[in-house]
Amino acid sequence: MEKGNSEDGEILHSLFARKIVRISDSLVVKKKAQIFEHMKYQIFDSLPRTQQSLYRRRSLEEINPRSKTICTEQLRDYITQLRNLKGTYIGGADGGTAITGKYISIEGGPFESEQMFNKWILENLAPGLPGIYQHFAEHALTDDHEIVFTHSDFATRNILVDDSDSGKCEVTAILDWEWSGWYPEYWEYYKAYWNLLPMPDWPGYLIHIFPPRYEKEYIAMSWLSGFCRS
Repeated sequence: MEKGNSEDGEILHSLFARKIVRISDSLVVKKKAQIFEHMKYQIFDSLPRTQQSLYRRRSLEEINPRSKTICTEQLRDYITQLRNLKGTYIGGADGGTAITGKYISIEGGPFESEQMFNKWILENLAPGLPGIYQHFAEHALTDDHEIVFTHSDFATRNILVDDSDSGKCEVTAILDWEWSGWYPEYWEYYKAYWNLLPMPDWPGYLIHIFPPRYEKEYIAMSWLSGFCRS
């Protein structure tokens, strides 16, 4: 385990190509080697007030509704920061493949445009689909979205919080960035609704985390996923 300093700050923890680096007294980032040249950081991570608070982190579904509401505002800000990062292709953060599939991972690309990405999605429809369904599928997707940086697995199990201080709650980490990359602006919204358990009230918080809503895109992708080979 590497300790010490890098050109960006104090290294608190490292494992293989991943590092946790202290940038200031209030900001820690998780850094992964060879992500992309113009953006080094994958995650913005609030630094706990004490080292002991590292052991008090809990996942979002474990806290009370009032604390969830407080954390919702923080999560909205983090998602906004990610969405402000614009991409020029659809695919992995390091220039690799795009990943989709609800039950198994399907990889393709990277894609130069949303039109090419949509074509690839349609190519993964199950063979033998009735002609009318094929027609509907071809008209379900649009290709006029911005491409933005996306976590792609924004679920409660990946959100750690510290609510140890009475009346306060702080988002301390967003985990599991393996599927992160550049995707159409609706993708985060669509993927966030995949995993509602073990927090069935999650949708009530998502509507505050993700303005604007991409309801049409969610309906289209949910319908298409029923006919995909994954």
